[in-house]
Amino acid sequence: MSKLRIVVGGYIASYCTSGVTWDYVQYPVGLQLLGHDVYYIEDTLGYHCHFDPKYSWDDPTPVVNYLKETMTFFGMSERWAYRDAVSGKCFGLSEEKLLEVCASADVFINVSCSTFLREEYLKIPTRVLIDSDPMFTQIPNNENPSQVEAIQASFKNYTHLFSFGENIMAEDSKVPTYSFKWYSTRQPVCLDYWANQHVVNKKTFTTIMNLSARKKIQYDNEEWGQKDLELEKVVQIPELCQTGFFEMILSCSVNNRNDGEHTWLRQNGWKILKAVETIGQIHDYSAFIKNSYAEFSVAKHTYVKANTGWFSCRSACYLAAGKPVIVQDTKWSKYIPAGEGALAFDSISTAKTAVDDVLCNYEKHKKRAKEIAYEYFDSQKVLNRMLEDLN
Repeated sequence: MSKLRIVVGGYIASYCTSGVTWDYVQYPVGLQLLGHDVYYIEDTLGYHCHFDPKYSWDDPTPVVNYLKETMTFFGMSERWAYRDAVSGKCFGLSEEKLLEVCASADVFINVSCSTFLREEYLKIPTRVLIDSDPMFTQIPNNENPSQVEAIQASFKNYTHLFSFGENIMAEDSKVPTYSFKWYSTRQPVCLDYWANQHVVNKKTFTTIMNLSARKKIQYDNEEWGQKDLELEKVVQIPELCQTGFFEMILSCSVNNRNDGEHTWLRQNGWKILKAVETIGQIHDYSAFIKNSYAEFSVAKHTYVKANTGWFSCRSACYLAAGKPVIVQDTKWSKYIPAGEGALAFDSISTAKTAVDDVLCNYEKHKKRAKEIAYEYFDSQKVLNRMLEDLN
């Protein structure tokens, strides 16, 4: 494949959290590893969000510094731009250089609908949308017909649509496609960053989640919810599997119910960790996964109910670190081998069986976890396949 100039848009600075950073940064880094001419831009038209009391709310210094440090760490110090919605200024690349890059780019990749589609992006010949949040990308927060029409119109801005919902075009999927062709894709993982040399002595199953990132939404006269609804079904797993330990890094919920959620989880045997203290920096996130015994996690209620086939970015990183993952089935098991290394569950009974199996046959599951990562999530394979689909 000839060398392409590619512009990637994401949310690294907008959230300034280590997990989100890994989700997005592996796109430009992975494409650069393939030999392409890659630039990362952050242009969301949203206000930045930081919690550093040294800076006023309208000062982008903390988020710009975070993005600068991140891109420097990954060898892309001269290949990023942050367009600040508050000041109108462009950081990293100059405005002039950014426009020059866009004018000569071959491909624009908008990950998670993050980038506001200015004219310079719309002029790039090949424009790709990566839907990392299937169902929530396709349906509005309410059933207002004008919002549905706006969503459909937005999809027409792209030449190619990709989704983490690998089951999106299947008959049993409930995700509306609006008659567009959706290609399936997965989280690209830059495997060298996840090579695991850590010796884990404690049998701790871990995960990182937000139980309710948004309120339930209404679609097709039904309610579509978040992870809290699914966790209720298996919250007792620590008490049923007492030879293992279960830890969760829990982010704030939309209803700020954290005190109640913490009590509920602790009463069922979960240890709750604080995100800021545990995975505050990008290295902390990878270290947390590498120091885990395995992952145990649920999916969003909507992903499960809609039969999306979604598989977590985070779980892909666990696999790359050679950690078995026990994760709720969203129909992903139709596309990624399940049973060894990656284990699917759909009830408390099948969840317990999976945990017991990992505890009894850990080395087998570790080996298979890494094999699955190399076969299904290697950034070179995932991104090459996506670029091939553009032809």
